[in-house]
Amino acid sequence: MLGWLNKKKQTPQGLIGLETGPEGIALAQVERDAEGRARLLRCLFKAAAPAEQAQVLKDWVQELQLQGASVNFLLHPASYQLLLLDCPDVPEDELRDAMRWRLKDLISQPIDSVVTDLVSLPADAYRGRSRMAYCAVLEKQQMEQAAQMLRQAGLRLQSIDITEMAFRNLGLQAGAAGINLALLRLRSSEGLISVQNGADLYMARRIEQGIERADGNYAAITLEVQRSLDYFESQLGKGYINRLLLLPMKRDGEQVMQALAGGLAVNLQRLTLEDLFGDDVPLLDEREQAYCLTAVGAALRQENS
Repeated sequence: MLGWLNKKKQTPQGLIGLETGPEGIALAQVERDAEGRARLLRCLFKAAAPAEQAQVLKDWVQELQLQGASVNFLLHPASYQLLLLDCPDVPEDELRDAMRWRLKDLISQPIDSVVTDLVSLPADAYRGRSRMAYCAVLEKQQMEQAAQMLRQAGLRLQSIDITEMAFRNLGLQAGAAGINLALLRLRSSEGLISVQNGADLYMARRIEQGIERADGNYAAITLEVQRSLDYFESQLGKGYINRLLLLPMKRDGEQVMQALAGGLAVNLQRLTLEDLFGDDVPLLDEREQAYCLTAVGAALRQENS
């Protein structure tokens, strides 16, 4: 397996976050200075069918002179499963193998046809009950296809990540140190909410209700988000959520913001590239930022995370 949590040295070009999906391909490039401050060098999205995306990537690499750059490849949420499981009582160095064995009875694919990785929840999560971890499951074939696309484009695959960890990276950049910070993304058919404190991810939940199904009435979405916030505050024992950041949306952003602000008992704010990096960022409208922001989160990954 190509380590999802590799800690390899980055090239002088910084780190590229790349995400492919049904609607197109997004690329972001982040460089850090000697003090670790992040600067967004570029942020791109191109609408393209999956069969066209390899050529789009090759063209970008040639045009932007990105040959040999390191890539954190971000898996589209539809391409992997994420399961929250109890951890068996085994030593830390045996945990990954033990969790993989446990997954055999929980997934439909043969265990030899998938790669797995896990994100352990902090020790104080779930009020001292048994250890918990999020287990990600990906078809080997999909990982091999991603590696081949990057290799043919002249890029170097450094790591593979999931959307929940890209959210975590965005939260760190947005100021999650010492506070309970939640991020919310709403799309046409579904959404995702995550809660972290500093670099520790405490909760990641899919929102079943999407913008398309809501058809202008966001009461059900608001209720589902509030229930997730209540769950965090009541079940995990980490106190209240200090801020909830709404990620850019492909459409209906202002209407959704107003509906959520009126219905949620939380400090709700919108998140933009300018909030993350200041004014020195590529000029993108909200729709473009919606397509690019998780790739930015992938590019924000650091060697020790």
